Amino acid sequence: MTTGTDEIYQSKADHRARQRYRRHVIVGQIALVAVVIAVWHFGSGRLFDPFFVGSPLGVAKVLLGDLRDPRFWNDVRVTVTEMTLGYVLGGLGGIALGVLLARWRLAADILDPLFTGLNSLPRIALAPLLVIWFGIDMASKVVLAATLVFFLTFFTTLSGIRNVDPALVDVARLVGASERQIFRYVMLPGAAAWIINGLKMSLPYALIGVIVGELLIASSGLGYRLNSYSTSYNTNGTFAMLLVMMALMMRLNALMGLVERYVLRWKADTTATIQTY
Repeated sequence: MTTGTDEIYQSKADHRARQRYRRHVIVGQIALVAVVIAVWHFGSGRLFDPFFVGSPLGVAKVLLGDLRDPRFWNDVRVTVTEMTLGYVLGGLGGIALGVLLARWRLAADILDPLFTGLNSLPRIALAPLLVIWFGIDMASKVVLAATLVFFLTFFTTLSGIRNVDPALVDVARLVGASERQIFRYVMLPGAAAWIINGLKMSLPYALIGVIVGELLIASSGLGYRLNSYSTSYNTNGTFAMLLVMMALMMRLNALMGLVERYVLRWKADTTATIQTY
């Protein structure tokens, strides 16, 4: 058993070590980006044909032009809206059905081959059908994104609930908890990490689904703008749109990380309490 002073010093030492590690990670990331840009800049026109790889200055020029174009921001708004709707619909549907089938084992076993088969279908093959069913407007892109998100969240939710430690369930039963209380206070919190992981993994797929739909048929959106650049052989414009999508996804992943830490904060509190003893 350590004294309170020892615990304070250890906590401060751990905090300083984490800060040093984060600084090293940030410096390493900046150095990596700098090296890639330097190789790209000096290699374009010397080692590589700029028609195929463009150049950092060319990409920056396209980005600055797009940032001043109101139509670009409209494309961003359209893509983010479609992605958000698809992500929310697919995520809620996958979690709800995963929870339902986790409690209804017979139905889950009956439907398992069907869901496995549907999940194996390449979504790009479904895109033309979705356009026929839902039209060329926003709905078809939303549904395409939702189908990608749905299966990831469904399978992770179902697996997470099924993998809750049976000993915890037995303890809850021993203290007189009802089946509903066990499900709400034991199984769902136990599966929270799985559910959040499914939501994190499906986030990029929501954007992929929207971009694929916009590449096939659209009159606005980042996928439409990407298609315009690529079909006109504008390599710098194509790279510019890819960088915009990467930046958007990095920001969304950072926000999802905040959500994860908030939802799973009880784990950190539990770990800290255990370490105290």
